[in-house]
Amino acid sequence: MSPYEVYGALGSPYSMKVRAAMRAKRLVHTWTGMTAEDRLAILPNVRAPVIPVIRRPDGSWTNDSTPFLLSIEDEGVSLLPTDPVARFACLLLEDMADEWFMKAMFHYRWAYAADAEWCANWLMFDTLPNTGRTGVEDAAATIRERQTGRMALVGCTPETAPLIEASWKRACRLLEAMATGKTRFLFGDRISLADLGFYGQLKVMSVDPTPMAWLRQDTPYLYRWLDHADDASGIEGEWLDALSAPVQALLGLAGDTYLPFLGANEHAIGSGEETFSLEIENGRYAQGVFKYQLKCLAALRSEWSALSAPERDRLATWIGPNASLLSAKI
Repeated sequence: MSPYEVYGALGSPYSMKVRAAMRAKRLVHTWTGMTAEDRLAILPNVRAPVIPVIRRPDGSWTNDSTPFLLSIEDEGVSLLPTDPVARFACLLLEDMADEWFMKAMFHYRWAYAADAEWCANWLMFDTLPNTGRTGVEDAAATIRERQTGRMALVGCTPETAPLIEASWKRACRLLEAMATGKTRFLFGDRISLADLGFYGQLKVMSVDPTPMAWLRQDTPYLYRWLDHADDASGIEGEWLDALSAPVQALLGLAGDTYLPFLGANEHAIGSGEETFSLEIENGRYAQGVFKYQLKCLAALRSEWSALSAPERDRLATWIGPNASLLSAKI
């Protein structure tokens, strides 16, 4: 059988997530860090020009990391806990990592001058091999200008910066508690989809100057944990019988921030608005609406509805009052 082919970039959190997942699942695959030339050949195979792009053994193509990994959950090593409560917690935390935690990745990468210069140069070095230093840095200036111009679209502004940083640091401290706790990963001694969601964002942040310095100073064992998550192909272990304290606290964070964020986005789209705002993390957050995040909320609601009433009640204890958003209908 042909291997899975993963085409991505070292600076892409979702590429890192998928590469680490394929390793953890022990599935035969190849990895290609795409150059500009590779992109011309690979991106036309998918509808949206975003990475990573995956070619399945049957020849079909896809590039949405979460649906892809869920579609191959039965292949290789499982990434979802078997207990329904833990499974839902895993899915919610992975979704939060992809859609909310990533705000910090984008913010830190382009809000600080040193980070923006470093990251743009690094990204272009990977994309334009054999171009020479001048060619790389000239191209980097263009992408730096483009990305900084997109910041407000995704909610990364000077006004939201303190809120985004505070929420990210809150999550990182909880992940540090996991890394220094009784198990190697969030749901036991085996890696989960949620671990990989956080890993993907943190992996690229671990080399970006400003977040790297904070991680090494304030959450040094989480920083080191990233190397364990990067290749968990040989790590054996079992799922926990109950949710750990860090997972319970992360669910509380999701209830405080991520679910209200999804709810506000849904309400704005339903009202025909182009932007939305809400009060979270002791600040006011605002951005443009995203239809993709309606799909995220719908998927979570579908999983929520499949749980028994006692299971939902247990989760709501940790998520808090905003668990009610999971029962609402679009």
